[in-house]
Amino acid sequence: MAFNACIIFGQTKKFELTKIDFTGNRSIASSELIPKILSKESPNWISKLLNKISSLGGKAVYFDSLLIPKDISIIKGYYQSRGFFKVRINAHYTLENEKNRATITYLIDESSPVYFKSFTLIGLTGVDNEFKQLIYDYVKVDTSKIYEDNIVEDKKNYLLGFLRDHGYMLVKLNRLPTVIIDTIKNKVDVSLNFDLGKRYVVGDVYTTRTGKGADLVEENLIKEIVGIEKGSWYSYYDIQRGQVRLYRTNLFNSAVINSVNSDTVKNVVPLNINTDIGLMHELSPEIITNNEDNTFNLGLAANFTKKNFLGAARKFTIGASAAAQNISQFIKHPSFADSSFLGYYDLRASIEQPFLFGKPINTKLETYYTLQKRLDQYNSNLIGAKLNFDFELPQFTYFSSLNIYFNIERSEYTYKQPYLASLLSQSYQRDSLFSKIKSDSVANNYVSKKLGGKLISRSTNAVVGINLGANKTNDVFFPTRGYTLYLLIENNTLPYWISRLSNFDLTGPLYFKTVFSSTGYLPVYSSNENAFGLKFKIGQIFTYRGNKADITLNQRLYAGGSNSVRGWSTRQLVPPSSLFSFIANPTQEDLEAVLARGAATGGFFLIEGSIETRNHLVGKIHSAVFIDYGNTWNSSQEFRFDQVAIAAGFGLRYYTDFLPFRIDFGFKIFDPNDRRSIIKKQFLTNILQFQIGIGEAF
Repeated sequence: MAFNACIIFGQTKKFELTKIDFTGNRSIASSELIPKILSKESPNWISKLLNKISSLGGKAVYFDSLLIPKDISIIKGYYQSRGFFKVRINAHYTLENEKNRATITYLIDESSPVYFKSFTLIGLTGVDNEFKQLIYDYVKVDTSKIYEDNIVEDKKNYLLGFLRDHGYMLVKLNRLPTVIIDTIKNKVDVSLNFDLGKRYVVGDVYTTRTGKGADLVEENLIKEIVGIEKGSWYSYYDIQRGQVRLYRTNLFNSAVINSVNSDTVKNVVPLNINTDIGLMHELSPEIITNNEDNTFNLGLAANFTKKNFLGAARKFTIGASAAAQNISQFIKHPSFADSSFLGYYDLRASIEQPFLFGKPINTKLETYYTLQKRLDQYNSNLIGAKLNFDFELPQFTYFSSLNIYFNIERSEYTYKQPYLASLLSQSYQRDSLFSKIKSDSVANNYVSKKLGGKLISRSTNAVVGINLGANKTNDVFFPTRGYTLYLLIENNTLPYWISRLSNFDLTGPLYFKTVFSSTGYLPVYSSNENAFGLKFKIGQIFTYRGNKADITLNQRLYAGGSNSVRGWSTRQLVPPSSLFSFIANPTQEDLEAVLARGAATGGFFLIEGSIETRNHLVGKIHSAVFIDYGNTWNSSQEFRFDQVAIAAGFGLRYYTDFLPFRIDFGFKIFDPNDRRSIIKKQFLTNILQFQIGIGEAF
């Protein structure tokens, strides 16, 4: 290594380190090397100023020549971990006495990398033939791929996990992976030497129960929830899955499954399930406050939960809520029929259980009944139910999630004359260019004579749906590699035929709805602190009986919003022409959108996608730059490329220990409904869209 610099005056003078450069690093980006080394660049003047007047920003960082040899060692080690074993590193630094500034340049000669030649496993002769071939297939290496420590580490961890999940509880490596380098051919041979130990089966399964509800949960129920049988092969995966099952029941404050190694006899190991059991009854009161209808609403809610309901770890929950615009009047006359009451009642009940027919299928049945009453607008009655089956899939299946559900809802909206006349009047003023006086007259006449002074909209909607997903990314919260696939299918044919057999004819058309979405994370960045992702989503609603205009608006396809095309607000991207029918059970929001604002309803064909780069800034703060595109149409035949909306923008993410919080600024780059030049549009109202969300956009 070599150092070139002016003399440091007795090391008493401080030089601010303003720049760190790398040269010759063709294979590894500078942005990836900077976080690794000990030397750090001093923050900019804004950050230093903020630090002086607050706890934000950062302090000035000063040059320390003693860190350079350590940095060289770190860079060299990192290059060697990426297969560049012949790398040579030098450093050069410069000090500017007049400005008290210092810069460091690391000179990198990468030389040629080495490639994988073979991957050898030692000590696995005793492994059962039933899965030995799986192991050897997994460790096959691509001989055109450059050696990386991470690849070896991933294969090692996979093999140790696989063996521990198939009985080899105490398996370990005899030594670190052996790496033999052929410097002439630039090839590397890797070998892993395992000590298998015995293959263990599960012996007796014991339980330890503590807590206030210890006597209310039977020992056999705990064992049934865990699902590990005596005589089965020891599996670390089964133990983890058993703990997750215990926590899902909400019966336990804590639950841990341990292997009792001290009681191991020959190849039999007992398990102990340690649980702390909470109370079986919970009552949760709540005060409701909101600002619906631009009026302060106050109300009360309460939920009662009975755990282990009728045994089998079932959970029964019943809840009620009521809110009113005049709470004192509501207390005096707690009746929905009272003419002075404006607000809503809501009753809900659900039963949830972790098993169905002895299989680990989390099953939940929920029913609800809601009554709403709005001043001079409408009254509504909603009654519905949802049955949901969440399947626990085996460990090595391709798909990672499977959810099947059945939804049915019966709704009735009674719209009042003043409300309908007001909406129709606004529609006439906008579309027919009538004066307000004439529009009011025509609207009142129509509502009075044609509609009889009110409009009653009734609908029964029932669907069967399937959600199927595969998550093959390397991280749930911040993926940087891999892909996901999700398929949603909904259909109302089965409910229709059931209704015909029961002489209860469901209204509305028959349709088949399918939405496919996929994300992919490309290896653009070497660091796991940065990610480059792509998203694509396509959906279609096929109507094969009846008029598709009668499909309820909440079942249609929409684009726009914080998880869609971020230059537009939620559900703002809809077809240019409306397919609207009063039979389609319009809600208050639907009527106002179609009649008062002239907005189109949702579409029946959707395409959208995103390109996004996520990059680490400082601490838990990340940035994002994105391009989104998409729109909806009334059919796939109407799709046109010049109607695809395009947005671009940037955002910030703050990563907590659970989920990221994000702020995005989306800009309309191409608006198919407003093709004026950007310079002719108002920035805040026509171009910028501000989005706030939890979790990533995809």
